Amino acid sequence: MIKKLLKRQHPMLLLRISCVLTLVALGLMVWSMLDPTPLPVMIAMSVAQGLGTIAFGLFGYVIVQDIRRQRRERRVSQQIPVFDEKAES
Repeated sequence: MIKKLLKRQHPMLLLRISCVLTLVALGLMVWSMLDPTPLPVMIAMSVAQGLGTIAFGLFGYVIVQDIRRQRRERRVSQQIPVFDEKAES
């Protein structure tokens, strides 16, 4: 289900989602540093870490897919076309 959802999304959209999740997670972590009471610290250690992990996973997924696409394109462009001698005569 997750693979199907990710394959339909444009890579730039996934990167933007990753950036937003990262900024939200960083905001929660900064909040816990500025107000070191139990609630902000617990939120930073659970919610912010989860959001940061999801953001990193999305970023990694987009990068790996881009590398695979570039390798596939390079492999296709370097293939030598095979001509059939019977078709030429």
